[in-house]
Order: sequence, then C-alpha cells, then structure tokens
Amino acid sequence: MSDARRIDGEVIQRLLSQRVTGYEPLSGFAANTVAAVTLESGARAVFKAAAAREVEVELWALRSMSERGVPVPEVIAGAADAEIPYLVTRLVSGEPGAASLKAASEVGRLLRAVHSLPVKGAGFFKEASGSPPCAGEGTWADQVAGLADRLGLVANAGILTPTLFSRCRDLLVDGTRWDQPCVYVHGDLHPRHVLSVGSRIAGIIDWADCGAASPWLDLARMDFREPGLQRAMLDAYFPAGIPLDAPSHMASHRLLYMLLALVWEYECGGDWLHERVPGIESALIAT
Repeated sequence: MSDARRIDGEVIQRLLSQRVTGYEPLSGFAANTVAAVTLESGARAVFKAAAAREVEVELWALRSMSERGVPVPEVIAGAADAEIPYLVTRLVSGEPGAASLKAASEVGRLLRAVHSLPVKGAGFFKEASGSPPCAGEGTWADQVAGLADRLGLVANAGILTPTLFSRCRDLLVDGTRWDQPCVYVHGDLHPRHVLSVGSRIAGIIDWADCGAASPWLDLARMDFREPGLQRAMLDAYFPAGIPLDAPSHMASHRLLYMLLALVWEYECGGDWLHERVPGIESALIAT
C-alpha cells in the first residue's frame, strides 16, 4: 500500500503542523488520497496526497493559472519533498459542470486562455523545474503511438479482447492526428472538475494531469452531454467558427482519454479496469 493510501486526520495534522478539526475522505484516483478537511483556523480545504511529481506539477499549475486570471483553488500549503508529498487548497464552492449557456461559454473562453500558455514538447509534465515544466520529447503523434504500445500490455493482461485492442489501436493512430504544435492542457477537464455558481465559473480544479497535447483532448473531455452547452463552449472557444472536422476530433479524443485512463489505472494497480471497458466500447461506436 502506498503512503498516499495511509492518510488520515492525524497524518494530516503532522504534515501541516496544525490541528485538523474535520476530516472526510473523498473519491480520487487509485494512486492518491483526497480528503475534505477543516483546519483549526476554520478554513475548509481539500487535502491531496500523491506522488511527488504530481504534487509538484499541480502546485506549479495552480499558481501559473491564478496569475493568468483563470479561477483555480487557492493554495494553502504544499510540499513535494515532504515525507508524504501533499497539497492543500481552499475548498471551492459550486456545482460541477455548467448550469447555463453563459457558464458554458465562459468555459470555452477560459479554455482558450489556458491553451495560450507556451509549452515545449508533447505529453504530460514529468516535473516542474522549468517554466513551463518539462513534457516529453517528440510530437503528439509520438505520444499517441506510445499509448498504443502501453495499451498492448493491458490487452495482454486480458482486460481487452484482441479484437477490441486492435480496433482501439487503429483508431488511436488514425483518429487523433494533430499536426500543429501542442498546447498547454488541463489534461482531465471533466465537467466535475469545473465548478460553477449560476452563470459564473467558480473554479477549475484538479490540475495534476496537465501537460502539452492536442487542444482536442480538453475539448473532448469537457463533455457536457447537453448539445446546447457543448455548442456554447465550442462557439466561445472558436470565435471565428467551429471547424467542420470538430465532431470527428471530439469523438476520437474522447476514446483517447478513456484509453489513457485505462492504462494509467492498470499501471498503478487500480481495480476499476473491467468497469471501464463498456465505456470504451460505446466510444468506439461513436467514432
């Protein structure tokens, strides 16, 4: 069991050197632990224990996005070099997703601002010693090809049938081509990571998976499921007009993210592997 999975209120008190008066575990990724905590000051916060790289990158992302006017949680404390690497941010109030067309448009506008940050290379950030942090070498196509190779290990473990693996691999290589320079991406921009209050976006949370990638990765992951909200986001993101090939990019990158999540969970020993397969099969039908 990793250090991140042994977190409780007493461990948090020791790391922060202050009393924790409330502790409530929250759902998180297999390799980290997340909890809502109340500090002795009365502040409501979110505590995350994760790998040092993840903490380091998320700290950099939150600070750099805040400087650019993107609403993100305020950093209270964090240390990538602690005995258990951790991050504490002020709790953001709001409902997941966008409750109005105006809020969805704001997501598109904010996403344009995020994607305007210069990046180097391609892939998810390895560490945050530079500005921007260091991504992988090569192009987005290289990253997708590498994912196809890693997916083969998942297939060999019996999680994917040979036929399903073959279809996924072929669509990965053909459907996610991006011949432009990569942009800075959030990396996991699911509606639950965008909190809104009415027509206002109160905060975009969970930046640990940020990196340099095709912009369609964020656009496809931000799947409102409601056509009106989705169109409002895309209209704001593409003020000169939504590209004609947007539907195919969205479909192929939704599949890409599902496969990324499957590979990540397999590599860190997660136990939701088979539950992800039906969603992958549905995404294949939509591409």
